[in-house]
Amino acid sequence: MIPRNARPESSMISRYTRPEMAAIWEAQTRIRIWFEIEAHAADAQAELGVIPKEAAKAVWGQGP
Repeated sequence: MIPRNARPESSMISRYTRPEMAAIWEAQTRIRIWFEIEAHAADAQAELGVIPKEAAKAVWGQGP
């Protein structure tokens, strides 16, 4: 069952948004932003000694 609040990818109504805003919600942009958040989290964990610094560098090397 699909939740009521689920929205399809094309839920942005072009006449009510600017192209710059619509671009933020494109799948490729969302994935890139999520990746950057995770990569920065890996940097912070490396600084705290939770993961090796080489692992954090490897995360950045695996980007989208």
